[in-house]
Amino acid sequence: MKILVVNPNTSASMTDRVRRELEVVKRRETELTVVNPMEGPAAIESAEDEARAIPPMLELIREAAPRHDAVVIACFSDPGLREAREIVTIPVVGIEESSLHLAAQLGRRFTILTSRAARVPAKIEHVARLGLSSRLASVQPLEMGVLEMDADPDRAGARVLEVGGAAVRDDGAEVIVLGCAGLAGHAAALGLALGVPVIDPSPVALATAEMLVRLRLRPYRP
Repeated sequence: MKILVVNPNTSASMTDRVRRELEVVKRRETELTVVNPMEGPAAIESAEDEARAIPPMLELIREAAPRHDAVVIACFSDPGLREAREIVTIPVVGIEESSLHLAAQLGRRFTILTSRAARVPAKIEHVARLGLSSRLASVQPLEMGVLEMDADPDRAGARVLEVGGAAVRDDGAEVIVLGCAGLAGHAAALGLALGVPVIDPSPVALATAEMLVRLRLRPYRP
């Protein structure tokens, strides 16, 4: 199977990080194409960034989809997910949507770790849109930018450990969701340290896409 993974921002470094992590967990028969658009924001940290990222991402998906069996949008806000599903007939999986549904299967309440406090209301809104508000323990900011997380993974990991630990202790979180593709690669070690499941959303979305292709499931189209 051939799966297209799109990082909607223009950061080649983050795209390479996502590619490395997904190559480790993909199925043997899966061929990955991991790309980013050449135009748009370097990081997605606001509603404006999302709006700017969507048009070039959709053009990339429209052009590449005929050569692939599924698409993964590798940004935790799932920018352009509904629009992408309108323009192609193959499955399109968002890392936020797929990882939050998985979190609800792994524990009674989950916490999302996001980049900055300004993003907290949007994450709460996204959880409500998915019908999972009763399962949300909290949304906690790491107070690091997306590009900072990518450039300084040691500091990002330390912040996840600190903030995630507080969410488990104070908010009753039974699952931690890493709310940024720039945190790829931290989940396994942090899960051991925190004693709860820690979800890295990009591998979850890839596994979901692989499952849909293997089961020959395509999205409903009216």
